[in-house]
Amino acid sequence: MKPLTHRTSIIVSPLNPQKAVSIDEFIETERAALSAKSLIKLVDLIPNLRAKMETEQARVHYDLIEGVETLICILQSPDVSCSTDPLPPHLAEAGVAAYYILKGADIIPDSIPEIGLTDDARILARVFERNANLREYSTRAALKA
Repeated sequence: MKPLTHRTSIIVSPLNPQKAVSIDEFIETERAALSAKSLIKLVDLIPNLRAKMETEQARVHYDLIEGVETLICILQSPDVSCSTDPLPPHLAEAGVAAYYILKGADIIPDSIPEIGLTDDARILARVFERNANLREYSTRAALKA
């Protein structure tokens, strides 16, 4: 099965459904609101991230599954466990992506068959595009194993 590609750069704001915003605007707004404490709390939600990737919905989103494993490596890194405010942008944006993926009711509700995780995958893909250094976390984890 061929992976889905996520390319749209405009989304409807979850806070204001009448307003379309760029994915970058959304990420930057959410990033500014994320604290180190909130980022560190995500470690406790790793089982929830993994469980979501084991669903039937996630199977068509290979890029999302792979990206979530990278997010997990980031969340388990010393960079996160020792983080303080203000967060470095790349870590804050990783946290934004993780929290977004954990939401069930977002731009496209996860319960909609076949497309429910498309927005999750696009947000995550854009975070990785904006922060190429985030991919290094999975490489470092692989080298340690």
